[in-house]
Amino acid sequence: MSSSIFAYEDPKKYKAIDPSFIKITIKDPSQKVGYTVGDTISREIIFTVKKPYQLVEESLPIEGYEKRYRGQKLGVVLKNIKFIKETEVEETQYKINLIYQIFTNNVVAKPAFVTADYYRLINPADSENILKYKIPEFSFAISPIAIFGDIKIEDDMSPFRGPFYINIQTENELLKKTFFGIILIIIILAYIWARFTWIPGQNKIFSTIYKNNKNTSASPENVKKFITDLHSGFNRTINQSLFESNLGILLEKNKSFNNIKGEINFFFNLSRSIFFENSKSVDYEKAHSWLKVFSLHCRMSERRLIVDPKDIIGKNQK
Repeated sequence: MSSSIFAYEDPKKYKAIDPSFIKITIKDPSQKVGYTVGDTISREIIFTVKKPYQLVEESLPIEGYEKRYRGQKLGVVLKNIKFIKETEVEETQYKINLIYQIFTNNVVAKPAFVTADYYRLINPADSENILKYKIPEFSFAISPIAIFGDIKIEDDMSPFRGPFYINIQTENELLKKTFFGIILIIIILAYIWARFTWIPGQNKIFSTIYKNNKNTSASPENVKKFITDLHSGFNRTINQSLFESNLGILLEKNKSFNNIKGEINFFFNLSRSIFFENSKSVDYEKAHSWLKVFSLHCRMSERRLIVDPKDIIGKNQK
């Protein structure tokens, strides 16, 4: 059988040798990436065979043969092979040096490998019984000569690559845009907060009234003062005197007061009872308690907050 046929015939037809008869040391390149067309890869194999077996030297790889995987050429050719044979009493050692050359390129980095080889072995006493031993493959990566498109360096990291640099100018532009975007959002939120709710210094007429009267006693004088302060608060809110007849001005200026319209009507009825009718029939304790709740609701309405309908007293009053 010729060496070219023996080296690359189908290894499946042979059984594997007992590994105890083989001792192998493989020195592969430490570089695993960055190879380009024309580069060479060296591989050193020390293959020791114990007696009675011997290596069939014709099964070693052949110079000039291009590696294949499932019938497809890999673009990796064995450029040179040298071996030294040292025979001992109990074993034979082969020092094999292989040099492969790359003859392929791609527009992006791609994986490649030197496929596994199968060395044949025989026992001279039984030359018809041929066995095999698998030499493991060696994987590496082939890089393009010129970059086409975008290469994701993070997908192909290696200690053998040089440092890559970040475009600081682009990063700074991104930071600036992010910063100004955050400032714009803060300004918008501040405007919305100032427009639709309460912040110190704005919309605090009824907040002050509630604060000044909530802890006073329920004496007739304090109740009358409480009512007077509330009338004043409504007048300041619409910049004119508020009566039941022009209540629509308040409701149009701040629609949140619509939610407590019934309470406002009840407030005007209570005010008439205390100031213009028989105030002796008024329960000032209950009146003071109700005014505290009502002033709290007015404070919420001026902040454009919604009062819980369950908390509204006098909402059905006309």
